[in-house]
Amino acid sequence: MYHLSPSAVSSMEELLAAVDAFAADAPKGSWVIGQGDDQNRLGEHPTAEQLDEVSHSHPVYLIHNCRHMGVANTKAFEIAGFPERRDVPVPDGGAVPSSESGQAEGLLQETARSLVMDHIPANTAQDVADMVAAGSEEVLKLGITSIVEPGIGAPDHIGMSRFDLAGFQIAQEQGRLGVRATVMPYLTTLHPVGEAEQEGHPLYTLDLGLRSGMGDDRLRIGPIKVLSDGSLIGRSAYMCCDYRADLDQGRENKGLLQFPESDLRERLIGAHLAGWQLAIHAICDAALDVVMDIIEEAQQIRPRPDARHRLEHVSVASDDQIQRIAQLGLIPVPQGRFVQELGDGAAQAMGEERLPLTYRVKAFLDAGIEIPGSTDAPVVSADPILNIAALVNRQTCSGADFVPAERITVEQAVRAYTVGSARAVHREADLGTLSPGKLADFVVLSEDLYTVPAEQIESVRVTATVVGGRLVAGSL
Repeated sequence: MYHLSPSAVSSMEELLAAVDAFAADAPKGSWVIGQGDDQNRLGEHPTAEQLDEVSHSHPVYLIHNCRHMGVANTKAFEIAGFPERRDVPVPDGGAVPSSESGQAEGLLQETARSLVMDHIPANTAQDVADMVAAGSEEVLKLGITSIVEPGIGAPDHIGMSRFDLAGFQIAQEQGRLGVRATVMPYLTTLHPVGEAEQEGHPLYTLDLGLRSGMGDDRLRIGPIKVLSDGSLIGRSAYMCCDYRADLDQGRENKGLLQFPESDLRERLIGAHLAGWQLAIHAICDAALDVVMDIIEEAQQIRPRPDARHRLEHVSVASDDQIQRIAQLGLIPVPQGRFVQELGDGAAQAMGEERLPLTYRVKAFLDAGIEIPGSTDAPVVSADPILNIAALVNRQTCSGADFVPAERITVEQAVRAYTVGSARAVHREADLGTLSPGKLADFVVLSEDLYTVPAEQIESVRVTATVVGGRLVAGSL
């Protein structure tokens, strides 16, 4: 997969030149897959025609930086069964922008991505193991000792292949899984268990009744993951009102849900009844209301006081919604680094009036909620130091202050990355603090995060990473 994020290409001309170079060197007939483009930085999405001109007859598919949309060239559409990009269906929960003549422009949003992605050759279990090993090696250098992989087994959504879990197991068996990994199966990997029901609701689980908590201290099955809505910077997340950026261009757009609400309700309640912890991607306020209604109903049917259901991102939320999150005992999972890397695009999407509701963090803490630290890599950098800096400083890549009232302290940010992250996956008994009886995972830093000026936090480096008492990166 080729790197096309804003740090690698800064204009449409550079992006197309990079695709041209990648395609020229690619084996004959192979797919050219890129990742990381962002129309907020490029000015617009690339089109199929533009990719055709630099494809060298290869099928090309570019995965947007938010991973909620992609752009395919004409050859990719042909392989998917849509010659000349004609008669392309629009699935529920997705969008396929087309010209007035009915020809798809190339962009595929949300569930529509599967129209092309289903035809890209699948990764094998060993392919996944190799990617897991490579990723593990890189994040250990950043001082990351535990990860949560948000969605496995559903390549048409956010997984790598149907063999993701096997790939993690192979990497562990080969001694190449250096980090502790909690993996989240995607919701569509679950299915009803025979005739089992509770108050008329089918139970949804993996084969053999597997659910959250299976595994050991190195590799375990965590929450079930689902995308309820889309992307804020892609303007497909489900909002209570139209995106300001679209209104300014004369369009109405509130985003969308990825699943019909009735389907989402059946699957999430079924997973709750089967004992799963839920991890629900809910970016915007309208999606948040839908999801919290479902969780509240699920808890009424089968109360689970310490379920710790997660709300991934919660990028747009009102004060009332934050209070409801606290009352329901939910765990919001914010990403401070979104402010730095995606903040300018988010500000454009939201508009000045609703910007204060965006990428909130301090408001969660003020409501008494324990939050974890998260980056959602590879959407933004996985570096925890950069994320801590963003949580504290809240400035975009253009240097603009982004809702400074939501800044938190270094102490609060470090607690999120340690205590909060462990609690968010039910691991506080052995992770999150250095104390007798817990796993000896820690890092050594070049400077004291608590004493360096806030604007210099980004310069602090990890000099050593220790997992289980063993040095795995750097030097002591």
